[in-house]
Amino acid sequence: MAEMKTDILSALSQNGSGIQLQSLASSLVEAETNSDRVLTERRVEDANTSISAMGLLSSQLGLFKAGMASTAESASRVASSTTNAVSIEVTMEALASDVSAVVEVNTLATSQVLSINFDTNTNTSTLLRGTSISLATDNAMTPLNIPIDGTNNTLTGFTRSLNSIDGMSASLINTGESMAFIIKTDAGVINALNDDSIRSIKEALGLTANGTEGQSDATNNPMGISSDLVAATDANFTVDGVNVTRESNVIEDLFTGHRITLNSIGTSTLISNESNTSVRERISQFLAEVNTLKDYLKTATQRGLNGAEEGSLAGDVAAQSILSKMGRLTTEPISGFGEQPVYLAQLGIKTELDGRLTLDEASFERAMEKNPEIAEALFASQYGSNDPGVAVTGLSFAPPKAGSYALVYDPNTTPPSATLDGENLDISLDSNGKTTLRSSLGDTNGMTITLENEQAVSANVRYGVSLTNSLETYSDALIGAGGLLARRETELTEDLQDFEKDLIAIEERVSLLTERYNIEFGRMEAMIASINETGEYMEALVDSWNQDN
Repeated sequence: MAEMKTDILSALSQNGSGIQLQSLASSLVEAETNSDRVLTERRVEDANTSISAMGLLSSQLGLFKAGMASTAESASRVASSTTNAVSIEVTMEALASDVSAVVEVNTLATSQVLSINFDTNTNTSTLLRGTSISLATDNAMTPLNIPIDGTNNTLTGFTRSLNSIDGMSASLINTGESMAFIIKTDAGVINALNDDSIRSIKEALGLTANGTEGQSDATNNPMGISSDLVAATDANFTVDGVNVTRESNVIEDLFTGHRITLNSIGTSTLISNESNTSVRERISQFLAEVNTLKDYLKTATQRGLNGAEEGSLAGDVAAQSILSKMGRLTTEPISGFGEQPVYLAQLGIKTELDGRLTLDEASFERAMEKNPEIAEALFASQYGSNDPGVAVTGLSFAPPKAGSYALVYDPNTTPPSATLDGENLDISLDSNGKTTLRSSLGDTNGMTITLENEQAVSANVRYGVSLTNSLETYSDALIGAGGLLARRETELTEDLQDFEKDLIAIEERVSLLTERYNIEFGRMEAMIASINETGEYMEALVDSWNQDN
């Protein structure tokens, strides 16, 4: 049957039931669909509100991340030099004290340079005569033996082998007339190769005890080598008139907490003192950043109880988890800054009844007097050890897990053994002949340990991630691609799309219901109109019968 239009319904109702069928159909359709529409429209509104609120939260976390980075990077101490001859920088603010000193550089630490020239018949592929070389400094207890075989028995291969040794560099160049070989050690007399090592290198190149440098001899000097040796020197300088010697131009043990670099012969006045940004002010800056984020989250997540206005992120799991994280700052340990974990409460930081963090000045002063290094747990990630003869470093791009680890080194076993928390370490010697232990497994992967003395060691080594660095990383993980907030925004956007599809489906349902009621009411009105017409006919017929009688 063809669709009954609303104007036809109106015409039919005049001769039929007399009911306003168009209004009745609309009321019935609204009764069936209005609750679904209102609920879905509310869901759309809530999703849009949550998406907007999540964007504001991401923006707030971005500001918090930048604040943590700024707090970590801000310097409490400023160091300066009056000339370029000497430079000074602060390496550990908590340990550094004021510096005012005149430094006069007399000689710089220089490298030992061994230059070897070859005759014109020598090229990069020329084969070596020796089978191995033995390298050592005057202070090295054990020489480093390097075999010469098919992998490195050419000048090119030999250069590559020497270049792989810590504390040494080697280069093979073409002078335009012949080949030349240059070997350079790290600066300082302590790093220079001894006479036996230099003799070993020349023997590997074919020079025998019977050969003469500069004279080609198929038996005793087949490459016709001649050499020149520039001796290494130590740095010599005075500090306020007191003579000082070091094997390096970079000095970290002169003024505690500072690094001094000798750049050239000359005199400089070095100054180091507290800047306007003191440790206390850095802590205040840290607390301000945390409190700003906590205030925002507290308002955004409030439930709206007891007449309070409901927050835009009320009930949101992601926002609530971040607020919980901020609330645990004073009770969570910061590992890797000593034998025991560090807590914010030890610095005098406490949580008030409203959830904000404050600094107790008296407690802070006592903490700094007792242990000035404790502030590093807030501002500076670092390696450390409880043994002054054990130096620890690691990979900046892939640091180990924060914590303290048990180191055991026994040089009396064959071969010597070393473990870190029970995991075996790789053992080698650096360019200074010092024992170096490297971890390539587990939580300590990448950690490198250098021993000052060749003796048994049982110590704790550690790596600590500062709280500012940790919170910066946490914020980055939240707002970065694939982070918690990014995933939450994706979920909300998908929900919004589903709700908008539901609204379209409701409108389609309204259209179908309206059409169905129009058709059904049209049929009803047509039937009533027909019945009314029949009744009128019968009434007229009866009236005519009565008149005939």
